[in-house]
Amino acid sequence: MITPIVLIAQEQMGDLSFKAGTWGHNYYVGSQQVSFDVFMSELNTQNAAVGNMFKSGKNLSVVGIVVGSIGSFCFGYDIGTRIAGGKGNTALLIGGGGVMIGGIIMYYVGEGKMKKALTLHKNNSTALYITPTPIGISLCLNF
Repeated sequence: MITPIVLIAQEQMGDLSFKAGTWGHNYYVGSQQVSFDVFMSELNTQNAAVGNMFKSGKNLSVVGIVVGSIGSFCFGYDIGTRIAGGKGNTALLIGGGGVMIGGIIMYYVGEGKMKKALTLHKNNSTALYITPTPIGISLCLNF
């Protein structure tokens, strides 16, 4: 009776990965492409903290893309004005460049958090943590 329970408990999840795509990230469980929700469900099964780290990294990388795009537009607009023979705005050029660089940094920090979360997920074969349940708090042991 105990052997089947132990074998079920030790079942390994598919290898999780993600790749940058044209309109965002593509998420994979093994070699199969899945939605973000399925990917997060697989990631959260072992340790919710790892899932939260991954989601935080994803949010930071998206904010970095938005901020970097705004900075790139301002920077490019001023450069284009100068190339066309107009008088550029130095504050717009410097500010846009700074915001663009800040966005790029945020993007790569977010990507790093996402990769670190997957590394922790792959290396975390045993985890002991306390988690909330519908009826209270429970102590969980995953292996």
